[in-house]
Amino acid sequence: MSYDLTFLPKDGAPGDDRPDAAVWAALVAEAERVLGPVVAFEGEDNYELTDESTGIQLSYYGGEAAITVPYWYSGAAAKAIVTKIYELARGVERLTGFTGHDPQLDLPLAKAAKKVRRSVGSFDQVAAMFARREKAERRAEKRREQR
Repeated sequence: MSYDLTFLPKDGAPGDDRPDAAVWAALVAEAERVLGPVVAFEGEDNYELTDESTGIQLSYYGGEAAITVPYWYSGAAAKAIVTKIYELARGVERLTGFTGHDPQLDLPLAKAAKKVRRSVGSFDQVAAMFARREKAERRAEKRREQR
């Protein structure tokens, strides 16, 4: 389960089959500026990079891009992560010419980036859901042990 940002061409037209290597190099540089060191993968049809310390991933295809981050965070840590992904997202828009969208908020990136508190709320909701599930699993395990 992850928080996702998506990027598509502004005109909605399908992009190239292969991603642009020069754009990719600029995206890697931008990601390293925002995130620090990243691990990059260059495939035949797509490029991806990961910040292993945060779990943030950027995928770049010929006609689209995406940023994902696992729901590992809540509270202030989630706010820091959301701030980073929105900063990286602005770079993706600038370098690719794509338009970004935040599907969790159902807003264009420019509007979503002004609603960091709502994005953090998504992280907090998922963290609470996981905590409830974990608590229920511990209770069930305890009941099994008592039998």
